[in-house]
Amino acid sequence: MLLAGFLTLRRRISISVVAAVVLTVVVNGVATAKPNSPFRVAGGMFYPLNEVTGHGFAVRNYFEGPDFFATYQSLGGVEVLGPPISRAWIGDDGFVYQLTQRVLMQWSPSEKRVRIAKIFELLSDQVFEEQLAGRHIPSVEESNADSDAWDRAERLSWLTDQRIAETFANNPFGVPALEKSIEFFGLPMSRPVRIGPFIVQRFQRAALQHWVEQVEQGQPIGSVVLVNAGDVFREFAMPIDVRIKPHPAFEWRLWDARGDVPVESGWRLDAVTVRRYQADNELLRALALLELVEVNDVALKLASQKALTMEFTVMPMGTLAMFTSAPSVKVNERLRNEDSRILAAVLAHELRHFEDYMRGILVAGPTGCLDAEIRAVNREAETWTRLVGSRGLHPEPSRLAQIENYRATVYADGAEAIEGLVNRLYREACGHTVN
Repeated sequence: MLLAGFLTLRRRISISVVAAVVLTVVVNGVATAKPNSPFRVAGGMFYPLNEVTGHGFAVRNYFEGPDFFATYQSLGGVEVLGPPISRAWIGDDGFVYQLTQRVLMQWSPSEKRVRIAKIFELLSDQVFEEQLAGRHIPSVEESNADSDAWDRAERLSWLTDQRIAETFANNPFGVPALEKSIEFFGLPMSRPVRIGPFIVQRFQRAALQHWVEQVEQGQPIGSVVLVNAGDVFREFAMPIDVRIKPHPAFEWRLWDARGDVPVESGWRLDAVTVRRYQADNELLRALALLELVEVNDVALKLASQKALTMEFTVMPMGTLAMFTSAPSVKVNERLRNEDSRILAAVLAHELRHFEDYMRGILVAGPTGCLDAEIRAVNREAETWTRLVGSRGLHPEPSRLAQIENYRATVYADGAEAIEGLVNRLYREACGHTVN
């Protein structure tokens, strides 16, 4: 268990399995990766486009604002929507937008949710029609209906290509409901049209190609694919816009483009987790920070796979947190409103015990207990150092921050210093006789 003033633990030992995972490397809160492969950043994921500079675009969640990353992931991510190809920005209408290769995401400040924007309605002005034809997008077809209900029914009757109709029905929401299909694709704006090796149909929010002829570098016959509508919109509507200029991974601001010159908005990043955890909401913010520190990767993957319960509970005042062989991690209710970085350090300590438990390397007895605490304090101190820097958190907002700063200082002095600290703090708790 974690005690106020010093973090300690009594462990019961259990045999378990060893899990091997691939580690990523995190530098200054940004995970490094192979060129052009996406990697974790605060609030979401970054997708490099330029192999030389590493510049690209990120999809992120913003605190109490656009949750683009959550929506992007839920709809299939890069496999379905393609990579991001713009920054996020506030438009003249007050909505917040971000382009991916295949769609335009739109966040409504009144609804507090992200939708897929009607990108081909935005491009329905006559000035774009000739350009769209050059990109194999059919022209808008007018409905003969005299009411919205009849217009909807008539447009849905245009779904005459069986493969396109099936793809429309099997929307990325994974819910076989007409309204969900319309929410993603929109209503048809044209009938299916044969253009070269494929049949294409234009919708309000997307366009679908059904490939019917095999050509070099084409899609397999019978496949139905989303047109790169985001690329089309960027080319026609934002050809020299600063919002589509790739940027370094550390740039994260959402831009306000309502004036003549885009400026940084006041939105701040939200903490998001890539994995799913069985944890209280306040702990999820700390877990999101831990995902940025690679030494926690094994423990976090195990916690996600095994649905480890991590929750606040009423505990004695002197106890901060505890790992139990249920297994579970309990955190003192008094820490619920603590700095997320402190909670992350506390969780790093307990999750190291969980990792050891799952790997079957916890050993009963005083010596085994001290060895476990050495590993846990090392993990805790390294995590704190990566989150706040080698100089610690200053000014020190709480007693817990002072403790973490001190442990990080000892950690920097090397293995012998950590062993000495653990022996002083945990010797009695681990059952050694105190002379």
